[in-house]
Amino acid sequence: MATKKGRVTQVNSDGWAVVVTHKEDACHNCEAAQFCHALADCSKMETRVLNRAGAAVGDFVCISLSSATVLKSALLLYLVPTAGLLAGAIAGAQFFERFGIGETAAALLSGFAGLIASFIIVKFISKRQALGDKLTPVITRVIKPTSGFDLSRIPAGPGHS
Repeated sequence: MATKKGRVTQVNSDGWAVVVTHKEDACHNCEAAQFCHALADCSKMETRVLNRAGAAVGDFVCISLSSATVLKSALLLYLVPTAGLLAGAIAGAQFFERFGIGETAAALLSGFAGLIASFIIVKFISKRQALGDKLTPVITRVIKPTSGFDLSRIPAGPGHS
């Protein structure tokens, strides 16, 4: 399960909350990171999450997203378009005589059509998953400090349990 720690900045009456977490180290390798710093604090990120733990504003919380969900989403995003492109190209190469154009041109055109069709399929599947809250991070627990413990000194990020 993918987990992250953060601080609740807003709680809505509809069961949602906004949690501020620290961004990953990958931001430092991004070519656009310098622009993020110019526009906002690039070290933090706001995320809208389901507040199933009953967290309040200012609480330090643990949010999580199922690893299976992350894996399924990555496979959906990468494999379906690739399969659509390949299937379209192969079909175009097999049936190029029906199109009345060359084999390469038919493979390119039908491959592009397969890619477009696969993006439509991915969009449809993603919308269905989003409606079922399968892609939504959830506050799994409120982290209670011990006496005299300063929550602001706890780093929020990966690898901190």
